Amino acid sequence: MEEIIEDKILQKIGNNIKTARQLKGFTQEKLAERLSKSVNFVSLVERGKSGIGIKTIIDICNILDIEPNSLFNGIVNYSNKKDKIIVDSISSLASDDKDIVINLIEYIMNKGSK
Repeated sequence: MEEIIEDKILQKIGNNIKTARQLKGFTQEKLAERLSKSVNFVSLVERGKSGIGIKTIIDICNILDIEPNSLFNGIVNYSNKKDKIIVDSISSLASDDKDIVINLIEYIMNKGSK
């Protein structure tokens, strides 16, 4: 039973990495090169057939310019559904789109202080 749950977690993380990679416009080859890993490694991770260490998670986030939350999207439970929607949505955005959201949040936050 635990093995099935672990497999589903690895598959979800792998799928999240694949989605982030594709949104960034990277091929598996380009990501593998930037990670100093093999294309086979990237393929195994994206298919949930191999786990990854913390350093590799950090490297992937830095290379793809994403928040670690986006890799765990759909795995970590939030007590507040609205927080989950916000975090999941924002973490999957491109950097330029995140800037727009930040500006909007700052506008909303400052609106109450005027």
